Amino acid sequence: MKIALFGGSFNPVHNGHIQAAEKVLENTPFEQVWFLPCYVHAFKKNHGFASEQDRLEMLKIALQGRRRMELSLFEIELGKKNKKENRTLETVRAIRKKFPQHEFAWVIGSNLVKEMKRWAGFKELIKETRFIIVPIKGNQGWKKEKWLEQNNAIILPKKASVKSISSSKVRELLGKGKPVKDLLPPPVEEYIRRKMLYFSEKDFDRRVYKATAQIPKGRVSTYKEIAIAVGKPKAFRAVGNALNKNPFAPRIPCHRIVKSSGETGGFSAGTQKKEKMLKKEGIPVKNHKIENFNKFIVKAQELKKQN
Repeated sequence: MKIALFGGSFNPVHNGHIQAAEKVLENTPFEQVWFLPCYVHAFKKNHGFASEQDRLEMLKIALQGRRRMELSLFEIELGKKNKKENRTLETVRAIRKKFPQHEFAWVIGSNLVKEMKRWAGFKELIKETRFIIVPIKGNQGWKKEKWLEQNNAIILPKKASVKSISSSKVRELLGKGKPVKDLLPPPVEEYIRRKMLYFSEKDFDRRVYKATAQIPKGRVSTYKEIAIAVGKPKAFRAVGNALNKNPFAPRIPCHRIVKSSGETGGFSAGTQKKEKMLKKEGIPVKNHKIENFNKFIVKAQELKKQN
């Protein structure tokens, strides 16, 4: 079987990755594309990485229902066994040894063609395995690289070009709460939003959103309890400011945060809207105040445990 290997950090996997795999399957005789997430990236050293579990889960979600695309843990397992960062040359040699019945080639975007010379064992690598080059829209000058001819690389036609999407740019947009429409498979974006990935652990807003996300339907908490839960007991005003600009509503249910007095308090969409949402979730509100308030409140200690 002819198998195209697609390595990378996939931090996160995005539409550019999926489209590149589709183009390989449409324009080459290769029958499958194996996605090989790395254990430790040779250049990035896993800086700013989501956890291994999260990266794998996002790949599983993205590849679900996609024919001839498979998730392989081969490079992760190899990295753990060798206890060091991934090197493509070592991966290629190891995977050919384990699967001698298959023919392999390695997929890269055209944006990596010039950078390839930095890869460890580059001269040996281009002799060991063939490369499949997926053109990236707007990327120029890479076809002049002499190693492409030396490697007998498979260069996909211009019509198979894919949009330039950077995982680092996706992370930057997510971290700022900005939209990533058309950049991620929707289920992957949903997973990232739900898990609050790609926010700095030191980011106060992130901790506020994460604590708020733990409040279940039919319950409420207060600005003060959230402040205590995130380790800043006097910062209840800052909690209110963070929730006022909450970019993840309604996934992060800021409408469930009320005043310590039991009053519903303010809301970016208006108090009437907030009270309507609370009532819909089974919380009794009368005269802008929650009845039997103590029955519904989630304390900081509970939020800390769930966090």
